[in-house]
Amino acid sequence: MFIRFTRTMSPTPRTALVMATLLAALATTSPLRAHLLQDHDDAGVLIAGYDARIEPPRLLAATPSPAARQTKPTAKTPSQAQTFAPFAPKVATRWDKEFFYVESDGLPDHRLMVGITAWQQQVPLPQAYLGENAWRFPLQPSPAAQPLSAKDHFFRGAIAIAANGVPIFNPIKNDGRTDTFLAGELDEFGGHAGRADDYHYHLAPLHLQEQVGAGLPLAYALDGYPLYGLAEPDGKPATGLDALNGHTTNALGYHYHASKTYPYLNGGFHGEVTEREGQVDPQPRAKSVRPAQKPLRGATITDFTRTSTGSFKLGYRLNSQTHAVRYAIKPDGSVHFESDLDSAAGPPTSDPTPPREPPPADRPTQARQPWFKVHAKEMDANHDGTLTREELAAETKKVFAGYDHDGDRRLTTAEYAGSGPGVRSAMGGFLRQHAKEIDADGDGVILPAELEATAERMFTKTDTNHDDCLAPDELILPPGYQATPPSPENRPPRP
Repeated sequence: MFIRFTRTMSPTPRTALVMATLLAALATTSPLRAHLLQDHDDAGVLIAGYDARIEPPRLLAATPSPAARQTKPTAKTPSQAQTFAPFAPKVATRWDKEFFYVESDGLPDHRLMVGITAWQQQVPLPQAYLGENAWRFPLQPSPAAQPLSAKDHFFRGAIAIAANGVPIFNPIKNDGRTDTFLAGELDEFGGHAGRADDYHYHLAPLHLQEQVGAGLPLAYALDGYPLYGLAEPDGKPATGLDALNGHTTNALGYHYHASKTYPYLNGGFHGEVTEREGQVDPQPRAKSVRPAQKPLRGATITDFTRTSTGSFKLGYRLNSQTHAVRYAIKPDGSVHFESDLDSAAGPPTSDPTPPREPPPADRPTQARQPWFKVHAKEMDANHDGTLTREELAAETKKVFAGYDHDGDRRLTTAEYAGSGPGVRSAMGGFLRQHAKEIDADGDGVILPAELEATAERMFTKTDTNHDDCLAPDELILPPGYQATPPSPENRPPRP
């Protein structure tokens, strides 16, 4: 019996307008070449490799015009524009005296998600990487006094932007240790959908070389240095690469290369960048229309299709059965989801959860507690009435260290919920009460990045003017909320 679960998620007004506009980009068809990310030898050992002979099915794509393919830099056009020109008009570029900007909806024209064996139940949706939310990198990169490695930094956000307008993330996921490729989290093109349903790569997009053209970069790192394929522009193998997968040649100066083994792309930044809360700053923000989903153990994604009307279907196998998630972007920008498997409660059963009983009549109700607004003052370290991102980051680090008794940067249930002294602070109490929500991958262990990501999401949601500070006017409690608990004599009796 087919049981259908439906859900419609509504975005913000600005996101709705942009998403409705982006539907026009899903138009014509064009075949692209895929690369095979991994093979197995007879012993079952992974062998990284690429196979340019694989042709994915014809899908919706914005086919570049011959004129776009032949674009050459003029006296006023920076050379960086050549890399992105074959993907116009789906990918738009502009520049000023300091930076080169890349605008896109973040969705490539090839098949998505197929081959993933460790799925977080996220699906690809177009993003508004436009205007002030566009990707950018310096036109004239400068070597950093102390280059930063992606082994120890940048576990959040992108570190490069591909020629087709798709961001490229660190191959190591935000737990700081898991290689996304080896963990089975990536599709046949080296990408997947993130927690905001934002598609991005974690490997170098070698499949773009034919469209970009021989001798041109596949992407640009966010420090401004180009990322080339496995070989030099003249076809010779890239040799003498440093720890960041880069080197300097007379023809190109410093540049990065892709590789078949870790770090797969730029392994950090040779050039100057600003790191803030684990990512390059500034960079665009992806907008989600629904809460982040949880892993679906044992699922393998087998199919993905889309149509010109903005409808998508993702097929997967679980426990030898075929399932599908169908979703469509409506004209108002909201997204309607349909699934034959309830992602929140697991497979349908004949014993549904009974509805909750209403609270007793003598127990007053009030608006849902806006935890972040209530406790912001406690995290305001300098007591100036404004909570900054830096103060929040310091608080999360302090709380994590307070629970991490053995110093292994992994919080187990015994550490945060045991009988020890714990951490007497608002954030400490939040961690204990919401541990399952903070544990994004559901492995029973809380990592620093998971706690930081949770705090960051709450801050961003509250920061309505996006100035990275929570001022008193942003911390006003909703009508009907009682910020302080009633005294014992005024408290309703316990049943």
